[in-house]
Amino acid sequence: MLKEFFDALGRVKSRPLLVVFTALAVLTFTPGAGPIRDPFSVASFALPFFVFAADVAVGSWVLFVRKLNSRLADHDHASWGPVLGGTALAFCLCVSFWYVSNFPDPFNLKLFGNVVFVRMLALYLFAIETININR
Repeated sequence: MLKEFFDALGRVKSRPLLVVFTALAVLTFTPGAGPIRDPFSVASFALPFFVFAADVAVGSWVLFVRKLNSRLADHDHASWGPVLGGTALAFCLCVSFWYVSNFPDPFNLKLFGNVVFVRMLALYLFAIETININR
């Protein structure tokens, strides 16, 4: 079940998914966990504004990493994208391994409605998008 979900995520571009899940992750900090727990809450009306703000934030992050890369020497083969994204991805993997090892039935459909899952998926997509930033 989860393998099919991640296979479907692999076929889609990561930037739009990152924007959507960033907006949802930010909305989970509202009282009542926002549209994750109650899709008909007042916070759902703010979703387009949060998606726009998330799009601006993701675009700003990409520009920031490109600015960091532009300060590297021309003959340098390093890139800040894989370093920063790899760090975030390593953290996501540590949390995932911890979750799988500490919960007897870690994967079920209730996981998709969990606030922590939405936040971790947003961080996972953030890491993947950061790794893919070209120099």
